[in-house]
This record gives sequence, C-alpha cells and structure tokens, in this order.
Amino acid sequence: MAVSGRETEPLLLVPEIRLAHSAISQLGSSSRSRPPSVYISGPPGTGKSHLARLFLQGDRGRKRMVLASEFAAELAEASQQKDISGFRDRFQKLDTLVCEDLQALAGRTESQQQLLAVIDDILGRGGRVLITASRLPGRLDRCDRKLVNRCRGGVVVSVRRPAPASRLQLLEHFASRHQIPLPVDAAQVIARRITGSPRDLLSALGQLETLARINGGVIDLGLAQQVISGDVEAEAPGLSQIARVVARHFGVSTRRLRERSRAQHIVLPRQCAMLLARELTGTIYADIATYFGCSNHTTVLHACRRMQERLGNEPELRRAVHAIHAELTGREEPQGE
Repeated sequence: MAVSGRETEPLLLVPEIRLAHSAISQLGSSSRSRPPSVYISGPPGTGKSHLARLFLQGDRGRKRMVLASEFAAELAEASQQKDISGFRDRFQKLDTLVCEDLQALAGRTESQQQLLAVIDDILGRGGRVLITASRLPGRLDRCDRKLVNRCRGGVVVSVRRPAPASRLQLLEHFASRHQIPLPVDAAQVIARRITGSPRDLLSALGQLETLARINGGVIDLGLAQQVISGDVEAEAPGLSQIARVVARHFGVSTRRLRERSRAQHIVLPRQCAMLLARELTGTIYADIATYFGCSNHTTVLHACRRMQERLGNEPELRRAVHAIHAELTGREEPQGE
C-alpha cells in the first residue's frame, strides 16, 4: 500500500503537540471556563491543520475552516462584485471559525480588518475561533495591531518539530498503519537524519516503500540511507499543483489564475506560476500556455522573462517565490544575493 494522502493520517500525540491538543480540547468543551479562542503557531507540517480538523469534528454549530489566503481571495472577488455585505454575512453567521496560515495576510490591510470584524462578531456572540500561523502573534509581518491583540486574547500555544524520540515513534506509527515492514535500524537512521516535520517523515517512508516495490526488493538499512542521502529523485509537481500552491500564497483562486486578466493582483501570481511550471516541470511553453488559457506560447515566454527581471530587483518577491519553490519541491532553492 503506497503511503499517500497525509490528510487522512490519524493524529499521534507526541509531546511536541500535546499542549496544543489540550488547548483545542478546551476550546471545544462546553465548560464556562473554556477560552474564547486558541492560536497555534509552528512550522509547516507539524500538525496544525490536523489539530484544526480534529477540533471541527467535535463542533456541532455553524462552522467553517478557511485558509487566510482564501479569505483574502473571497474578499477581493466580493469587492469586484460589489457584494461586501454578502461576504460579511457568510462569515458573521458562523458559530465557529478556523482560519489557517494567518501569516498569508501580511500587508493585506483590508483583509485583516474584515477578518478582525468577523472574529469580533463571533466572539461577541460566544462563539469559538481557532487560528493557526507559522509565527507567534507578535512576530507576524505587517499585521494590524488590533488583530494581533485578538490573537493574544485567548490561549496561545506553539507546536515544534518532533525530537528524535518522537520522530522514531512517528515512523513506527506510520509504518504500522500502512503495513510497511520497517526494520529498526532503517527507522533509527531516518529518525536521526530527517529532522523536519511528520510530513517529511511520511514522505521518506513513502519513497522507501515505492523504491522497494519498483526494485522488487525489501526495505533495509541500505535503502534507507539511499533515500536520506537524496539519491532518490522526488516526483516533480504537476501544473495543477503548482497553480494551487501559487494561488494560495498570493491569496487568489486557482480559477482566476487560469483566466485571462490584466488585473495586477492576478497577473503577478499568474506569471509566477508560469515561471515555476517551466522550471520545475520542463513543460514546453505551448502546453503551459494552454493550461493557463493563453492565446499562444509567447505570452508564457514573456511572463518567464518578466519574472526573472523582477526577481533580480525585488527581494520581497524573491523570498515569496523561494518559499513556494520550497513547498513544491520539499527543499530550499539557493537564493543568492
């Protein structure tokens, strides 16, 4: 059985996430002493989304889970359609809101103010709010002071990348669940060498299982060392995955990204997606043009050249593209000076 679909993995309560799990359990309780909100910070892949889904499973009211970038994209669309009131109604009728990746709203003043209004309305009616982000509230970039204060108004907890003992426990858990025979020495070397998130461990186990199946062999220490040394080439992301990740980072919808539009908030992420599609997949310009609804391949060629120029002159854009690249490939791209 191939290891995939990390969204369905059962949550293993390793020490690094126990405090956050306790906090969302309190938030979901009917106790009068429950916190009004919980804010969970931590690196990508450490279980924040898993905890959020677990929290929503036990909530019976009107609820919604939304990425902060999706919130911004819906607001932008509502603004274009002159239906801000309808946008507010959809959110302010909720009893429970889960907003993920709050750091994506950096510098988006209107989106931050609208989210603050939604949070105040929900909390004012005795509702519940769960927020996740990669940073603690005080370290959020270009974030409205009042929104930061709301984030601090409830319980603030952090999740950490798993320690070696927890990484070994997670590997054994994943292997058992997927019925993959994982020798102790192979598990130990992976736990020592892969120091990232549970998601990284699951990915490594998936590579092990796939490589053993393709070669008709068994998982052993040598195969584990081959995987962690980087000798196994990771599968390249597809055009749809690139579009989805870029859209989320820039706070637009994937549908808008594939439409012809001269709006600047669409043009930039669209050009970014085209450049990454060319670099990461090697797809010819004509096929990229077809996917993104361009009339011909020269549009893609121009987009790639324009993005290369901007990346050389705009450090903030360069950091954003590097972050997207790292998420798509699982490794950091050299940034240079």
